[in-house]
Amino acid sequence: MKAFVLSCCSILLLAVVAHGEERQFVLVASAAPWQIAPGRMVMAYSYNQTVPGPEIRGNAGDVFRIMLVNNLPVPTTIHWHGVAVPNDMDGVPGVTGPVVNPGQTFTYVFHAPSPGTYWYHPHANSADQISMGLYGLLIVDPPADAPRKYDREVSMVIGEYGSMMGAGVSGRGGMGGMAGGTASTLLINGKTAPAIPDLRIRYGERVLFRMVNTGNMVHPMHVHGLHWTIVATDGFDLQTPYKKDTVPINAGERYDGILEADNKGIWMVHCHNLDHVTDLSTGLIFNLVVD
Repeated sequence: MKAFVLSCCSILLLAVVAHGEERQFVLVASAAPWQIAPGRMVMAYSYNQTVPGPEIRGNAGDVFRIMLVNNLPVPTTIHWHGVAVPNDMDGVPGVTGPVVNPGQTFTYVFHAPSPGTYWYHPHANSADQISMGLYGLLIVDPPADAPRKYDREVSMVIGEYGSMMGAGVSGRGGMGGMAGGTASTLLINGKTAPAIPDLRIRYGERVLFRMVNTGNMVHPMHVHGLHWTIVATDGFDLQTPYKKDTVPINAGERYDGILEADNKGIWMVHCHNLDHVTDLSTGLIFNLVVD
C-alpha cells in the first residue's frame, strides 16, 4: 500500500452534521527518526511523524471520524483513553475492535464526550508501542459561550521512551547513529531536558496545564514558587478545586491545573522523583519564566 504523506495542518476537515460538527482526521502510524535532544536521534513509532501525535480537538457532541493508516511493520490499534466510545471502537484486538495489520486502515467513529483532557494510544502490544512514541492528546473544548477560566493552555505530556522496548517490537533497529536499547529516556512533549523549551508566561496570566502521564511510573510533578489549582482529573470537572504544588500523576492519569502567574522570576518545573532528573539538567525538568 502506498504510504500517506500528510502535514499536521492538513488532517482536519469539518462538515456540519445534525448534532454538531463532523471532524475528520487521518493518523498515519509509522516508524520515523525523532530528535529527543540536540545530537540525539531515536527511531520512534509515531503518528504523522511526530511524538506526541497530533492533538485531536472538538466540542462535546461532535462526531469524530478518525482513520488509522498502519504503515508500521507490526499490527496496531488505537484506544481512546477515558472516552466512552461504542464497544467496537475501543481498540482492544479481538475484544472491542479488530487489529489493524501492516498496510491496512481502520476508521474509528464516535461522539466527542464532555469537555476535558483525554488521550489516545495503541492497545496492541501496547507497552512496547507506547514506549516507542505512539500516543497523543484528545481534547474536548468547553462551549464557546462558557465563562473563560484561563487565558491560554499548555500541554505537558510525559513519556518514557524505550521503557518497555524488547523482543516484542520488530523493525526498531538503529540507523546512522540513532540510539536504541532498553534504557528509558524520560520525555515531556517528546523532548528530554535540556531540550525541553522554557515556558514564558506574563505576570498575572492564568494558564491551564493539561498534564498527562503516558508511561508506567508515577511522576510527581512539582512547580517552584507557584502552584496549580486542580480543576479536573481524568476528564471530570471537580466540584471543589484544590491547590497543589506537587501533583503525583499515575500511569495513564490526567490532571487539568490552572496556574496563576503571581510570582515573577525563573522557576523550575520538574519531577520530584529526583532520579528522574539527572543533576537538575536532564530528564523531566524545564524552566517556567514569569515576566
